[in-house]
Amino acid sequence: MAAVLVGLLSLTVGLLTPAIVAPQPLAFRPNFNSEHPPAITATPVRYETKMIVEEVKRKVYPYSLVPGGAENVHQAKVAMADPALKAQYADIDLAQLKQVKLTTNLSGYVSYRWGNKIYWTKKALTLRAGETVFTDGTHIVRGRCLNCYSALPMLPTRPTEPTAKVFDTPVEMPVTVYSFPKLPVMAPELPVPPGELTPTVPVLPLDVASTIGSTTGGGFRFPLIPIIPIIPPIHRHPSHSPSSPNSPLPPPVIPVPIVVPEPHYGWVLAIGFLAAALADRLRRRKQI
Repeated sequence: MAAVLVGLLSLTVGLLTPAIVAPQPLAFRPNFNSEHPPAITATPVRYETKMIVEEVKRKVYPYSLVPGGAENVHQAKVAMADPALKAQYADIDLAQLKQVKLTTNLSGYVSYRWGNKIYWTKKALTLRAGETVFTDGTHIVRGRCLNCYSALPMLPTRPTEPTAKVFDTPVEMPVTVYSFPKLPVMAPELPVPPGELTPTVPVLPLDVASTIGSTTGGGFRFPLIPIIPIIPPIHRHPSHSPSSPNSPLPPPVIPVPIVVPEPHYGWVLAIGFLAAALADRLRRRKQI
């Protein structure tokens, strides 16, 4: 009977002992040290010069060498390097070319286009203060039309030439503009900073886990296991999809929680009572 009672007691203890299920390890568990963050290695950005052709509306002055002129030094250099007009700007040092505005009126002679030929005015014209010009320190070119300026009379000239009022009357018309910006070919992709990740905590403290199944004083001691919620870490990833080949981090694998059903103790108590009744009956028979 003692053996039967010990077996029933062991079975009861096994059923009453709380089931402890170890969570499955996460496939993604970053380990960042706040004192020594990981080195960020980024792919250097490569730039490539592209030609952009666009049509804009500009004020075009009559008899311009370049309709619409130039808005900056780069556009002026590109226009002056055109083989059809290169001879007109042969004396200009393009390396020293600068864009300035006149502070006072400037009187002199200017070149102009008549058909497919370039002529100079016989009469002096006035360049007003505030007009944009390009200069290399010696020669001057008007920014609005890229017509050249000279303080002295130049050749060739025409017997009849437009008046100063006609030269200063612009017409707004569409002009094809060429630009050559440097555009990035491939931008670097930085990893997720450590602060964006949720830290993970152990499910059970070490001191509690070490007392499970230990015995003290010849008897079995049931540990007090606190109820700690298991919260899977939440990770933030870049906007692109996890399956993208450029994804710097793999997607996290969240373990599926294991539900342990609560055992039924009714039949265990019934067996205990029957065993106690049987032992009492056997004890009385021996006394008789």
